[in-house]
Amino acid sequence: MWPQDHLPTGVTLSVTLFIILITLIRLALTLHTSIFGRLINTLLGFDAAAAFLREPIFAEHVARVIPGGLPTVFDTWHWLTVTAWAFGLGMALLHENGPVRYRIQFRIVLGLSAGIGLAFLVLSGPARAQGMSSVAEYGGWRYGVYIALYSALPVLVSCYYYVLKIRGTVWRTTTLWERISVATLVLFGIASSLPVCLMAIAAILDAAGAGNAFTQGIYDSVSKGFVSGEPGLFIFAALTLVFIPSSAQAIVQLLRMDAESRAARRMYPVWRDLTAAAPQVVFQLKRADSWNVSPQERLHRRRMEIHDAAEIVARYVAPLPVAVDELVESTVEEDDQEHMRMVAELALACHRLTEGGKDPTGEPTARGAEVPDEQTLLRLWQPAKSLLHEATGLPVERRTALGTPVVQAKPCPAGATPCGPA
Repeated sequence: MWPQDHLPTGVTLSVTLFIILITLIRLALTLHTSIFGRLINTLLGFDAAAAFLREPIFAEHVARVIPGGLPTVFDTWHWLTVTAWAFGLGMALLHENGPVRYRIQFRIVLGLSAGIGLAFLVLSGPARAQGMSSVAEYGGWRYGVYIALYSALPVLVSCYYYVLKIRGTVWRTTTLWERISVATLVLFGIASSLPVCLMAIAAILDAAGAGNAFTQGIYDSVSKGFVSGEPGLFIFAALTLVFIPSSAQAIVQLLRMDAESRAARRMYPVWRDLTAAAPQVVFQLKRADSWNVSPQERLHRRRMEIHDAAEIVARYVAPLPVAVDELVESTVEEDDQEHMRMVAELALACHRLTEGGKDPTGEPTARGAEVPDEQTLLRLWQPAKSLLHEATGLPVERRTALGTPVVQAKPCPAGATPCGPA
């Protein structure tokens, strides 16, 4: 099945495992993506499966447990590659015809790839019956038709993308990485079709009696590359390289290290205190749904919950104690004093509603309060709580080196209310 002078197993195995690893990361961490992204994921999945079956170490083990042995593995590997190109053509159809109209054409393309897979099995039937390793070993016209069918979709995809590029429709893609993906498929389609064209030219010249050692060498080299699958393996690897940044971004999002997750963490102290006082604004998701929420959606929900909770808590504010007002007057810059009072009133109202057990749905105070904007809340929330702690003994949460929350409180000054636990 594979030529004797193939590359060292360590090289091809490393490339195969690289393709599989990047594909698994992308498939596992980009579950919610666009239609274009799902086509990319499926294309990578078929490519990874094809690379797995191409690798001799894996293919020989698989051949022992499936009917037909190595010829069937050979056919399956090439059918998976053809189907991957079918999804590449589906990406072009999507951007040419839109998410509705492309479906019928794409189903026809998938039907053609399924038909090619059946043709592979038929063409390799004699090789299977005679115990040969593949149709390449059997040779003859069956092998020529096999190569033509195997190469048809790559040639079609590259030509179709080229036509779309000339017409300008390929560049309707919405993101930079989608454009890079399309351009990469064009280049790889050309790279895949060039050897086939050379092989066809060599075969035609040989049939016309104009062949020589050079054309025979071209034919043998292309045929050997087709049998070993090594050129296609490195084309798969180059295609996979394009998706390393998106896979790395998915890992960063999983670890909550992306910009949206960091912003949500900065909002957490404000969100925690306000939603503790007005828990009805928090919509509890199921664990599975919470896992699948994107960082952008998580950040948006946190902002909305902070806003809604602040609007509710603002109906329960009371005038600041004299000690707090005097401390604001003496320690806060004049431009921030009014904002600090507004934030401190909200923090005190949160404390009364949470620690005092008052139901937020009960009677609000007669005095309402204006809700500060989000940036003001984030900037002044912790300073306001520290100021309240200093003036009234309101508990302030700090964190130890292990991240464990610890509540600090101090005795209340005379006449200062409310006061946290001593």
